[in-house]
Amino acid sequence: MSKNIAVVTGGSAAEVGISLKSAAVVCKHLEGEKFSPYKVLLGETEWTVEKNDVQVGVIDKNDFSFTQNDHKVKFDAVFVALHGTPAEDGKLQGYFELLGIPYNCCNVLSAALTFDKLRCKDYLKGFGVATAKAMLFTNSVLTEAQKEEINTFAFPLFVKPNKNGSSYGAAKVDATEDLEAALANGLKYDDEVIVEEFLKGTEVTCGVIVHEGKITALPMTEIRSKNAFFDYKAKYEGDSQEITPAEISEELTKAIQATSEAIYVQLGFKGMCRVDYIIRNDIYYMLEVNSVPGLSEESLIPQQARAFGLTLKQLFEESIENCLPKN
Repeated sequence: MSKNIAVVTGGSAAEVGISLKSAAVVCKHLEGEKFSPYKVLLGETEWTVEKNDVQVGVIDKNDFSFTQNDHKVKFDAVFVALHGTPAEDGKLQGYFELLGIPYNCCNVLSAALTFDKLRCKDYLKGFGVATAKAMLFTNSVLTEAQKEEINTFAFPLFVKPNKNGSSYGAAKVDATEDLEAALANGLKYDDEVIVEEFLKGTEVTCGVIVHEGKITALPMTEIRSKNAFFDYKAKYEGDSQEITPAEISEELTKAIQATSEAIYVQLGFKGMCRVDYIIRNDIYYMLEVNSVPGLSEESLIPQQARAFGLTLKQLFEESIENCLPKN
């Protein structure tokens, strides 16, 4: 008998559109003899359940079940396909922990830490991971002390919300007089904004999964954006060239893959994640860690999985199998 899998998506974060795309792809490829996926859409007040895009019930949040034809349906596991809050900050995982329902992504602590980009970078610097010089802002009007500190940075600067994804609210700033406007825009998406030195170089990203019981770095993708940086249009509307495997040296490839696997361990991850880097003068700087990476057809992890030799069905099934209790 196939196991019931809740593919959780929706939410109210800016990335909701990407979440829905990811969930549709996961449901499409998970459907089969092993698993019966149900899409669970998190609304502001109600969580609805869909099967083949038809609503079949409403979640009882007391036990994360729903009733269909007078029959109570429970889930064997959860596949998280929700980007931004409440999944990438760990809130949702805490709920499933309390209910004792297995889920396929990282736990509360790992998610909360990686969602906070600056504090994650500060933590990983202690393990020798190189990152760009950065500082944090909670207001768009700079104090004199902040102006003095920012003048020690090398322009251009990169401005982005500290706890958000998909490049919403991100901007490249070429002069000090443009910084406050960029901060104000970033603060629309979060109450904290990172300003860091813009590293011009080769952008690569490395997915990490657990395959056949082993933490495994996937073939990397090199990103050549047509825009000033890898923004929303570059990520989701084709304004970039994505090359998998990345066209970099074998030595650098192995080094970045090893670092990505080490980051996975240090952050206590499970499931799949993606680590983004910029390579400059053969030094690779970590940009951020994505604890719930995009899984739409055009997303990076699916590209890398195919290059590794896995179908999306194999990738998603293994992700669920890894979180299920072992008999």
